[in-house]
Amino acid sequence: SWLGAGINRIPLRPFRSNGAAGERWRRWGRAVARRPIRVLVLAGLPLGVLGWQAHRLEAGLPRGDWLPPAMESARGLHDLEAAGRSGVLQSLRVLVELPAGAGALTPAGWTALRRLTARLAAEPKIGTVRSFAPFDTERPLSKLLFFSIDPADRRSWVTEDRRAVLLEAVPGEGVDPRTLLDVAARLRRIDAAAVSGLPGVRLSVGGLPAFRLDYVNAVAGWLPRVAGLVLAATFVVLCFGFRSVLIPLKAVLLNLLSVAGGFGAVVLVFQEGHGAALFGLAGPTGQVFGVIPTLVFCTVFGLSMDYEVFLVARVAEARREGRSEEEAIAEGLARTGPVITSAAAIMVVVFGAFTLGHFLVLQMLGLALGVAVLLDATVVRMAIGPALLSLAGRWNWWPGR
Repeated sequence: SWLGAGINRIPLRPFRSNGAAGERWRRWGRAVARRPIRVLVLAGLPLGVLGWQAHRLEAGLPRGDWLPPAMESARGLHDLEAAGRSGVLQSLRVLVELPAGAGALTPAGWTALRRLTARLAAEPKIGTVRSFAPFDTERPLSKLLFFSIDPADRRSWVTEDRRAVLLEAVPGEGVDPRTLLDVAARLRRIDAAAVSGLPGVRLSVGGLPAFRLDYVNAVAGWLPRVAGLVLAATFVVLCFGFRSVLIPLKAVLLNLLSVAGGFGAVVLVFQEGHGAALFGLAGPTGQVFGVIPTLVFCTVFGLSMDYEVFLVARVAEARREGRSEEEAIAEGLARTGPVITSAAAIMVVVFGAFTLGHFLVLQMLGLALGVAVLLDATVVRMAIGPALLSLAGRWNWWPGR
């Protein structure tokens, strides 16, 4: 308010009226309203094919390097791999809790630990199992190892009461991190009492693979509830806002189509490797980070709902002014087309910048968001949405007036 007209005092280019641009959008809106079936076929089929690829999305742990190769941590990992010692980074920490009266050095506790150690070592992907003792024999002299270890080191393997013992299962060299998720799941299904022969024994599995397994399961388990909450809340709010049933239903379905388009692009480029070299990848990743679907769904749904409300609200205003359905759609596009496409262009540039680095999760996120917003602001809002409005006619506003 203080700047007033001075806000435009240093123009980057001569001022041009929006009248010509608005008229072009108006002509486009009339063309879409007159040939809605043709528009739906030409615009909807390609987007539908791309969106259909989303059903093959696999959330989990991608193959390859997740960080830029030049980072110190990535170089350290490659050095460990060259030395044949990278498996230690993926160790599974198995905590054995013995029942009361059966400490680690008692005959029953020692036998239980020996049998559990043998069970862990029998896993095909486990290279070695470590603890304060190898537990490979019943000889009493083997238990003297316990007293030969420095007390400070001993506490990292066994508690003072000797009822909780840590077994470190180190994977073999070159085992894929995704395979270790299955290993962690199998170890958690071990019946510790049956294997050890000691009732009351408890087994807890931790370590990086187990953490990843819990993370993937937690994200995957919450996604349906998050999506359901967003869809339901959006539908109810739009029902009250537009006094309509068809408008909210159309908005939700079109938003899902935009999200599916973004997921489809990630599947084709990253998961399957088509054009992956453009992003500095040697090949397909096989899977997509588990957090990507939730972040993309919520972000794209919010942005695309903005564009939908802008457009449909202007169309509704034009109808209340007495315009026909065709003229109302043309007027809505003329009033909101420049706003929607300009806002989307900014977001596409921002999300596209995410793909320029070599951090894999940001590259996936940037491609999914950029493609989804680009498709939503062009194909969906400027073609498919107006075509559906034209086909529905006055039923758009039912049961309202």
